[in-house]
Amino acid sequence: MGDPKDQPRGEHHVQAILERVAAALEPGAHLYPNVRWLAPTHPGRPPRDGEIDALLVDPARGLLAIEVKDGRVERDRFGRWYAGTRELKESPFRQAETGKHAIRDLVCSQPGWTGPEPRVLHAVAFPDVDRASLAEGATLGPDAPAELVLDRVDLADPGAAAQALDRVFAFWSADGSRDRPLAEHHLAVIAGALEPEVRLRPLLRGDLEAGERELLAPTHHQLQLLRTLHGRRRASIDGGAGSGKTLLAIEKARRLAADGFAVLFVCFNQPLARWVADLPELAPAIASGRLTVSTFHELCRRLGEEAGVLPPVPDEPGRDWFDEVLPKALERAIEPAGGRWQAVVVDEGQDFAASWLESLDLLTASPGEAVFYLFHDPAQALFREDASAVLGLEEYELPDNCRNARPIHDFAYRWYTGSAAHEPLREDGRAPEVVVAEPGDPTLEAVGAILRRLVHVEKVDRSRIAVLTGCSLARSAVWRQRRFRGDLALWNGHVDTAGRSLRLAADAVPAQPPRTILCETIHRFKGLETDVAVLVELRADDARLPRLLYVGASRAKHHLVAVVTPEVARMVGSIARAAQGGAAPTSPAEGT
Repeated sequence: MGDPKDQPRGEHHVQAILERVAAALEPGAHLYPNVRWLAPTHPGRPPRDGEIDALLVDPARGLLAIEVKDGRVERDRFGRWYAGTRELKESPFRQAETGKHAIRDLVCSQPGWTGPEPRVLHAVAFPDVDRASLAEGATLGPDAPAELVLDRVDLADPGAAAQALDRVFAFWSADGSRDRPLAEHHLAVIAGALEPEVRLRPLLRGDLEAGERELLAPTHHQLQLLRTLHGRRRASIDGGAGSGKTLLAIEKARRLAADGFAVLFVCFNQPLARWVADLPELAPAIASGRLTVSTFHELCRRLGEEAGVLPPVPDEPGRDWFDEVLPKALERAIEPAGGRWQAVVVDEGQDFAASWLESLDLLTASPGEAVFYLFHDPAQALFREDASAVLGLEEYELPDNCRNARPIHDFAYRWYTGSAAHEPLREDGRAPEVVVAEPGDPTLEAVGAILRRLVHVEKVDRSRIAVLTGCSLARSAVWRQRRFRGDLALWNGHVDTAGRSLRLAADAVPAQPPRTILCETIHRFKGLETDVAVLVELRADDARLPRLLYVGASRAKHHLVAVVTPEVARMVGSIARAAQGGAAPTSPAEGT
């Protein structure tokens, strides 16, 4: 190739190509000077630097690789070539031929290239010599046709250069190959390959890894609180979203079990119970029977069945089944089951009715005195108002947000209605994305586009994404769609294809299959977290909208995308002000 070490250049030879050849080009043609690449010369071999002095791209006639040699040009009888007094490593024609093959391979390897490979030709330019100086009948060699030489006369002016290019293309047309005109998109692909406009940026996948490392260590305040709580038998811990309540609840339950207590860990949502029960650090305590992990409603069902006080389960359990029948069965089971546990740890305490908390206390060996820890966030009370004060527990606060990056924290905590001041421990992170789309097909298209970008462009593993909907899966158009272009499939092991609950116990729910994306309701995902959350199907007429925004947005550790209707988008500013009063939540039949 035109190696600078072999042939130091004068300024005029490339300038002659640029000025005269460029001026001779047909409309739409373009000349690329000094095209360089790094690629293997043969499959399986190591890459080599390559360069061609000029590449002419003519839409009608193809690509022409031109190698330039200045000074006197000679070839001896042994096939050695010289430019001036410099011996060349290889023939200029061979350099041009190698260059054209490399250019062809480069262009055809571009993702946007379609159809057959382009027509790529080669020629040489000797701007300081005349072809006419060849003796009559002499040639440059069988591999070096004189017709492919652009000499001093050819480069004297644009007109001469145009005629010389016509001669070169005519020579190649005589090889029997058909012309392959280049379409506009072909020209764009070639331009993108040779003169790319690129911007390197960090992919979200890398941001997730960097952010995750910052969240591995417990905060000083959390460690201090654990030490403080070590001497307290009964306590209520109030912390906003991301403050580490669930992690502290798990650690407290583990330590109590290790100290020999029979511990009941109870929460509201089944996905959270399943996640806690699967934690490796809890496996020994669970296997030994010292720790029981359950949702409240599953506990009611199991103890009610053991005591023989549970009525038959209806085909379609309604709200009264979860709010009245199951809790009443637990009350009637207290006498035969009471005293089984010496300590109770409640997570998601804001979702428990006052009578439910009292029943849990009565299950202990010493009601009113047994170890009882309740972790709650009144601002996340989606089903009923927080009734944790009924037990008269000593209150402690968790002020730090150790889950969300600052931009997500600021977005989520616009809807926080609690009194504690919370600050995130991470100041970095990407700004949340708000995508406005009408309900129905526009929302589905937006969700599909977002998931394709996250998985295929940002390279985020599917298992690190959760699509969280503001409605039940039975009413969710996103869940009904489930499959999106780009091999993207949503999954939820708790429900059937229609979104109806399978009524599985937490330990009976199958593990999430590989290459799937979790789709869950915001309500049921409360207490859990995900690297990337996509919020969808939030209704402007939902009285719980501020709390859904707070709960849903705060599930995202590293990145948040909210797909909202124009009405919700317009309401965001007013909701931030009105949310300080809080809307009274309703109590849908969820949580099992």
